[in-house]
Amino acid sequence: MATTTKTLLGCGAALLGALASGCSSSGGQTGEEQAPCWGEITPLALDAESPLGFSAQDSLSLAVGKHTATLHWIPTMSYRYGPESGDGELQVRVTSLGRAYFATQGDGQAIQSLLCPPSVLADVTLELDSAGGALHESFRGVLAASNAESATLSATLLGGQLGGSFAFEPASLGVGKYLAQMTLNSSFSAGSFGGAISAGIEQAHSDGANSAVSLENVPLAWWGSAGVPGQARYAE
Repeated sequence: MATTTKTLLGCGAALLGALASGCSSSGGQTGEEQAPCWGEITPLALDAESPLGFSAQDSLSLAVGKHTATLHWIPTMSYRYGPESGDGELQVRVTSLGRAYFATQGDGQAIQSLLCPPSVLADVTLELDSAGGALHESFRGVLAASNAESATLSATLLGGQLGGSFAFEPASLGVGKYLAQMTLNSSFSAGSFGGAISAGIEQAHSDGANSAVSLENVPLAWWGSAGVPGQARYAE
């Protein structure tokens, strides 16, 4: 496992102090202005019942520990990558950091409540390894649950800070494109563990007088029953 804890981007991957002030809708990789997420965050004892009727420990019991699944790499039409393809084994280990919170929206934030509903949040570390070495990551994140039956964890890693050997073939990317970030979405419940991984490929555009940067999302892999937010639904 990687021994260096990486710095994450994105709403679900930031630690709770950052969540109180906002979360970036696109990972912050190209300097977008941050948008508000949960407006009010209150410390919560791990075993205390939240206003939602369950505790952080209830959520952690769904996720903490070692999980093994078949990782399905998705062939892409436009880009070639390696070193893994087809099906392989994925190992994920989640560890509690012993801190939890109850998060809600402030007054007048009804629209944001649809994106960030009242939730129990818990600080965790996640270690992610694929059998072929493409994924070898270790980072801190936030486990979020809006009900007692399931919990989710989302994280975005900078492309230049990946610990595994995953890479796109330079000739496949072409001129001016590079792997800016890798995004992980995972879900945990009593009966299943699923998730999906995608890459963000960044490209700069310029017509001489004006310049812009675009970020292309490329689905890379999935496992389990991956019906997590922001990804297509798959089922084994």
